[in-house]
Amino acid sequence: MGIVKTLNSFLGSFVNNFTFYALFIILTIIIFYLLLYYVSSLKEKRIAKYSIDSLKNNDKPFFEVVSDIYLLFRNHITKLLKKSTVFSKYSLKYNRYITYDNEKDICAMDYISNKFLIAFLFIFLTIITNTIIPHMFSIFQMIFFGFIGFFVIDIYFIIYDITKKKQIEQDLLNAIIIMNNAFRSGNSTMQAIEIVSKELKGPISQEFKKMHLEISYGLSLDVVFERFSKRVESKEVNYITSSLSILNKTGGNIINVFSSIEKVLFDKRKLKQEMKSLTSSSKLVSIFLLVLPIMFIVLVSALNREYFLPLITTTVGNILLVIILLLYSIYIFVVIKIMNVRYY
Repeated sequence: MGIVKTLNSFLGSFVNNFTFYALFIILTIIIFYLLLYYVSSLKEKRIAKYSIDSLKNNDKPFFEVVSDIYLLFRNHITKLLKKSTVFSKYSLKYNRYITYDNEKDICAMDYISNKFLIAFLFIFLTIITNTIIPHMFSIFQMIFFGFIGFFVIDIYFIIYDITKKKQIEQDLLNAIIIMNNAFRSGNSTMQAIEIVSKELKGPISQEFKKMHLEISYGLSLDVVFERFSKRVESKEVNYITSSLSILNKTGGNIINVFSSIEKVLFDKRKLKQEMKSLTSSSKLVSIFLLVLPIMFIVLVSALNREYFLPLITTTVGNILLVIILLLYSIYIFVVIKIMNVRYY
């Protein structure tokens, strides 16, 4: 144990000293370049009144220069990672986030490179924090924050998928109305989907562009909507997919089918808005009840910091803390289940 402590303290002091001198050198270089920039700007002001400005300005903003350097590093890392079959298979899950707007600028492996760069950035910030605020350096601290940095993009995409699903569900009725009007005007399926992709904006426009491309490859309308349903995982899209699958098997008038889908989606949206207005006050009360215990703990801790210490420092307190957290989790689950009203 003594050897481990000595090694840990030596490693911490070495890293702290190394990062201190590294930061000192970096700050010196930055100050030196800022002075050069200041001197050159003074000379430029003196000469500017005797010269004619060029019509083409080749100067780049600072953030654009930083962005170019970052992209250069990312492209080098991407080239290295593409040689690995493991990372090539791992990057396939990010193909779904490549849209028609950025497919020429980014590939799936670039997301893996971004994850590594963000992880290194988190580790670097951890080292700087340990240098500015000296305390015992821990390698596990670096691993922990590097792990968090590596999965920051995944957390972002989870939030992105939730917001994307909500936007698609909100714009789906408009898309069905446009398709139904296009069918009534004598347009084909491909033309109706193309009109939707051009008329609407946001995630649903990207999805209908994919559907248009899939139909051009020879897939039927029900298969295209089935693939769309798997990407979005929405109940409204599942209903449309089921309706089109029945239409494909039994036959019928596509205008009548889409008119029926339009009516059903309109009724569901109307019912959803009515339920939202009726349950808004109850949801506000439930949110307040969920936050109330946390507010109580913060308030009591501000008045007396040692009030909740027995819950952490004693064995009985630890058992009670586990029971409290378990009861609070059950309480949250029950409240969410009660407030989750299914209207279809």
